[in-house]
Amino acid sequence: MKSNSVEALWYEITIKCIKISLIALPFLFYFQEFSAILGLILGTGTALLKFYFLMGSVKSAAEMSSGQASTYTYSRYIIRQAFAGVVLIGAIFIDFINFYWVVIGLVLPKIVILGGRVFTSLQESFLKYSRKLAKKGD
Repeated sequence: MKSNSVEALWYEITIKCIKISLIALPFLFYFQEFSAILGLILGTGTALLKFYFLMGSVKSAAEMSSGQASTYTYSRYIIRQAFAGVVLIGAIFIDFINFYWVVIGLVLPKIVILGGRVFTSLQESFLKYSRKLAKKGD
């Protein structure tokens, strides 16, 4: 694991996204949905690149003054969204890439982050509940 917490988070999310994509790929191969396979790979790759660029922006902005950081992060945000837009527009016009699977790949890191948070909340709630039950039993 990386020593820097931002890099560790990026690494963790990247590994989880790749694992989820690898789970979906055999099903897509089975149904011979090759355009969906390309879409998932393209969308996931784009999302992970965007997330990597976000990490770089945050690290750079942390070393700037408030005004400079605001302008810098906004300009990098526009660049990341334009990059995703170009990929989506390309997926619309290229017949052998499934647009919907590109979108699924693009939102995969968000699903991983949200799913991780929901899982952690449920786990904490279960632990609190089990401690209450243990206290009642004593």
